[in-house]
Amino acid sequence: MRGFRVLAALFAVTLAVFAVGPVGCGGETTTTTASTTETTIGAAVPFKFALAGPMSGQYANYGASHAAGADIAVEELNARGGVNGGEASYVSGDDLGDSKEAALVAQKLIDDADVLFVNGHMFSGATLAAGPKYEETGLPMISPSATNPDISTLGDSIWRISMTDSVQGEGLANYTMDDLGFKKVAIVYDDGVYGRSVADAYEAAFKAGGGEVVAREQYTAGDADFKAQVTKIKQAGPELIFLSGYYSDGSKIVQQAAELGIQVTWLGSDGYASDELAALGGAAVEGVLASTFFDNTNNDPAVQGFVEAYRAKHDGANPDWFAASSYDVVMLAAAAAEAAGSNDRAAINAALGSMGTYQGITGAITFDENGDALRSLTIVVVKDGELVTAPVQPTASVR
Repeated sequence: MRGFRVLAALFAVTLAVFAVGPVGCGGETTTTTASTTETTIGAAVPFKFALAGPMSGQYANYGASHAAGADIAVEELNARGGVNGGEASYVSGDDLGDSKEAALVAQKLIDDADVLFVNGHMFSGATLAAGPKYEETGLPMISPSATNPDISTLGDSIWRISMTDSVQGEGLANYTMDDLGFKKVAIVYDDGVYGRSVADAYEAAFKAGGGEVVAREQYTAGDADFKAQVTKIKQAGPELIFLSGYYSDGSKIVQQAAELGIQVTWLGSDGYASDELAALGGAAVEGVLASTFFDNTNNDPAVQGFVEAYRAKHDGANPDWFAASSYDVVMLAAAAAEAAGSNDRAAINAALGSMGTYQGITGAITFDENGDALRSLTIVVVKDGELVTAPVQPTASVR
């Protein structure tokens, strides 16, 4: 059984200067390092990792969050002297959020013998394509956000710190019925791997609990016109509409529903938990609820230290859970390397499997025997253009 317990202190963030190059697609990689005048890092084995995600293309916003969280982690690690004395840095692989590109990226990262682990991939489809390659060669992969249940079977080198689609879908269905009190819902979902998987789990759990799904509509990522779907849903008369997918499309769905006069409660999966939802959706998305693994309004000093560091780099903007989860992946892997006393692929993987619970800025993370994280659901709501803690939280544990 591969569980782990890592008790790692989170240090105050020290801002430093980064040298960041352009990021390419087609499996191209670029390297990012951080320097600080406060600490001289010795000539130990470098703590070099890979950042794999959509750095360009239609999902580039997610890749930007991914990189932003890793940047802050690298700064923090180097400010304290690196990891086992080795300087922290990363090489970026742009998978475009696409499974074919992810496989190409994976091979390039595997061939770089200095890469100790992969922080990624972000999306489930990309992770399912790349994961078997990492497993075959023993390169640890820790996804900050991939949620498809099939990832659980990829092997002993594959980890993730987000809960599975089935767990999230069931938890959100229970939240809809038990905490919000709704028994009649409609579902709108992205027909990709992630959106469909969460929607299926939500529907099954909602029906099992005695609820009624009055409409179920799908779309393809990147669509612009959702009038047909929302018109059918309006005719069905749900009390709540569950959105399974990403905020870039969901913001348009909510806007077009508002134009048709639909006034219901909206609940989104974790792909909606970003202030970008409000930036794109405007007044129409006020009051939209979303599942998340990071609440930037949490007054924990470690959380607020990260929030302040992020704001300083991004014109006062708040970090989303993708940035926070990327940060946690790096810090968790660093804690594993330090527990093992070695900057080595196999040593890091073994430490992840034997150390227990890690307290990150996204909360307590415990891996089960499949390398899946045992997490709790948090619900945020769009209020005055920002995500804040929702007044009604899930009362039942999802794991």
